[in-house]
Amino acid sequence: MIRERKTIGAAIALALALAATILTTGCGPEKALDFGPVGEISTPPEDPLSRDILRDFAGKQFDLANNDHEAHVSLTGSPDGHRVILPFWLGVNPLYPSFLRPKVGHIYVASESTLVRPLGNNEYLIRAGSKLFKSDTVFEARQTRYINTGAMLPTVVRFVGTRVITVPRDAPSTGTITEKVPVLREVSLPMHTPEELPGYAKFEVIKQEPANSLAPPPK
Repeated sequence: MIRERKTIGAAIALALALAATILTTGCGPEKALDFGPVGEISTPPEDPLSRDILRDFAGKQFDLANNDHEAHVSLTGSPDGHRVILPFWLGVNPLYPSFLRPKVGHIYVASESTLVRPLGNNEYLIRAGSKLFKSDTVFEARQTRYINTGAMLPTVVRFVGTRVITVPRDAPSTGTITEKVPVLREVSLPMHTPEELPGYAKFEVIKQEPANSLAPPPK
């Protein structure tokens, strides 16, 4: 028990020191977390497991186990209950240098996201990340069309790069803001729920992409 308390105390001290460093250097979270150079990819993943996930989860609903640290996902109705473990998007220490930073081409589960506004061409500005840190993000929908704004059900996505966008500022502010943001490409349908949840953005399924499709949706 004493060892556990020391470990927890050390972790808290490290987190406070990191926060103090960010504040004293004038570097906010949006500056501390750089998502890489501008550009998007459509090439397949290098590892077989990621390619299998893109194929198996494409356009399908999934179930998400109750775990705050990593996403245990399984296809809804899967007879063997086979689970795949994926990281949450910005779920663990996203500000810590070189530690669990998002990597272009990798697959994540975007959880606790909020849909802010449509951008056209079935793309949306969302705020995606953990409870502690969320980032403006472009969400490229492939087989769903969102009807309104609000919270989003967890979705399996692929981080495909970054883009510079200019969007209106949140009310009551006026004008626009230009920023470099990550781009998440939809892989699965939103997480399966037995009934419609209040407060969540409504969506409709518009098409099923071929299982081996990796290209972005047509403009």
